[in-house]
Amino acid sequence: MGHRFLSNILSWIIVPFTFGIATPNAQAQDEKASDKIVQKFLESEEDEYGPTESQGSTVADLDGDRKPEIVLVWVKTNANSWRNKLTVFAKTATGFITVTRSLDEGFAKLASVKDGLILVDQTVYAESDPRCCPSIQKQVKYRWQGKKFTEVR
Repeated sequence: MGHRFLSNILSWIIVPFTFGIATPNAQAQDEKASDKIVQKFLESEEDEYGPTESQGSTVADLDGDRKPEIVLVWVKTNANSWRNKLTVFAKTATGFITVTRSLDEGFAKLASVKDGLILVDQTVYAESDPRCCPSIQKQVKYRWQGKKFTEVR
């Protein structure tokens, strides 16, 4: 459902920019539009096995092309487990594409986007951690490269 769903409902979104720099009003409109996109996407990912929940989202130009992308960290849960995911929504000539990457097991939250780098705060498992309680905190950096993520060390 992912790509077709987003192409159909998101193709109407136009991000207003003046000389490549968003005005405060345009940024507010951008954030409002992205919230709707994120909500619809999360709803489309829910199923009988469990709900989804945002762990942070923002709008940023990840690749320097003066076109903003939407960055979302989210979690899909069910009765026994959860999966953290990082998704970028990128505008193309034919609509939006989404690219999703699974993150390490544990907990994840979008920290920020700086200079094109997506920073994700994670708490992951040590060998002796019980399933409920990951204990190792780290920040992982990802760079968006058109249609894929690269982890930056």
